[in-house]
Amino acid sequence: MSKLASYIYAAVILTGLLAYIGFTVDSFIIERCQNKYGLSYNAKRKELGIPIIAANWSIKERDEHYIGWSGDETRIGHKRKAVVLSRCSIKHELDVFNLSKQNGNKRWLEMEYFYPQESKGATMIYTYQIDSQVSKVSERTADSLLKADNIQVDIR
Repeated sequence: MSKLASYIYAAVILTGLLAYIGFTVDSFIIERCQNKYGLSYNAKRKELGIPIIAANWSIKERDEHYIGWSGDETRIGHKRKAVVLSRCSIKHELDVFNLSKQNGNKRWLEMEYFYPQESKGATMIYTYQIDSQVSKVSERTADSLLKADNIQVDIR
């Protein structure tokens, strides 16, 4: 093998090794940041008035910008939480609640909390869905929907 070929071979091996190390470090940092906004963040959620992650829930899916927590998806009540991140900063959370069927139609209530940004304060958006029909509702309406199904939201 020529000297040039040896240098090229070494450069390829080194590049692969550095890429692997970079990926491993990046994955570690992402997981560490995501863990910061799991169960240990529930005290802050309570302080902000947003639903907590139940202790018996588990992570169902994740990528570098998203963590999907899930509980019992079949029961009436809080079934899912999505936490959206940008780098190591939390941007918003989406909570999904199963409501009882109405006239045979499935119903959900979503609460989406947007954390304060430089240009605006915190925002909470409530969305009510019956099968494929979706509409924004007020906090008062959201509370009424939850109360009608005796759903206790672990926040207030």
